[in-house]
Amino acid sequence: MIWVIEKLRTRLYLKESQYDLDVPIEIEVEYQLEGNKVFSSSVSRKIRYNRPLLVEEAISWPVAELDHLVNQEVQRSIEGHFSSRGYIFEGKS
Repeated sequence: MIWVIEKLRTRLYLKESQYDLDVPIEIEVEYQLEGNKVFSSSVSRKIRYNRPLLVEEAISWPVAELDHLVNQEVQRSIEGHFSSRGYIFEGKS
C-alpha cells in the first residue's frame, strides 16, 4: 500500500452573453493505493483557481452555482484520471 499525491489540471468553460470564460483549475489529489484499488475514504483534494475573478466575470451565474460547477468539473477530472489508469474504488480503507 502506498500514498499517492498527484497534481491534475483541468478547465471549466462557461458561456456568458457577451463572451466565453475559460477557467483553469489545478487539483492536488492525495489517495491510498493498493495494487489498482483506490480507497475512497482516503481521497482528499485541494482545488486552486481564481475564484474572485470567476465570480466577478461570470455575472449571470449565482455564486453557489459556480461553486457547484467547479466541484463537478473537479470530480469529473479525478474520476477520468483514475479510470484512465485502470484504478477501481473500494468503499473502506
